[in-house]
Amino acid sequence: MKNKVNWTWGAALAWSMLCGSVLAEPVARHITAKVEVENTTDYKNIAGSTARSKEQTRQLNVTLDNRDKQAANDVVVKWAIYAHKMETNKLVTVKEGTVKAKIEALSTTSVKGEKVIIKGTPKHTVVTRKTTNGKAQNSSKNEAATGEEYYGYAVAVYAGGVLLDETSSHPSLKIEK
Repeated sequence: MKNKVNWTWGAALAWSMLCGSVLAEPVARHITAKVEVENTTDYKNIAGSTARSKEQTRQLNVTLDNRDKQAANDVVVKWAIYAHKMETNKLVTVKEGTVKAKIEALSTTSVKGEKVIIKGTPKHTVVTRKTTNGKAQNSSKNEAATGEEYYGYAVAVYAGGVLLDETSSHPSLKIEK
């Protein structure tokens, strides 16, 4: 009886050594992303109003860090920049893109998304002043909001089609797969 138990344990040990590597999960890659947003905002006065229109420029700079001892040649960075419509406050995707990258072992590399320009004017009142027969007359006209205003970004890093890292400026923002 003892011989059968020893033989069973021996067979189980041999089986796990031979087939264990086949049954194990694939090795996870260790690539992370850090995102910096290059941004500028220019304001322009609106004639007859105290409001100003806004032109925002945004560009994502993604630094990829490979902590593996192997180079990663199949890295894909998907990115998106989001804005709110000024008229409705609805969230919209302004621009999205994909950048391919190669990262040497134990090193970092940076990739950039395209520059995005977002223009918008808030709801405002324009006051005009006319002089008729020596009398000053003021009139005002309400103008609706137009354009968009920057809201945030989302970035996802893939290697071999597997999602490795995902980051965004707001937890609710995600890249569509």
